Amino acid sequence: MLIVACQVCGSVRILPGTPDSDGMARATWICESCGTGQVLQLSVSADARGGDLRRILGGMAFACSEDPVRVN
Repeated sequence: MLIVACQVCGSVRILPGTPDSDGMARATWICESCGTGQVLQLSVSADARGGDLRRILGGMAFACSEDPVRVN
């Protein structure tokens, strides 16, 4: 799983995928928000396969530009 963001509008997306044997993760996608084609290649220093997803994402937070949704 790769967590990526659009380089133009910042829209976050989660893509399926794993790093290659050389430790490089490569992904291409089209942003659903602004329509910009994205190409990404980055070195992955640690592989979290088999890890607890709740622990991995526990410290992440995403900014909201609109009013937050209220749950009653």
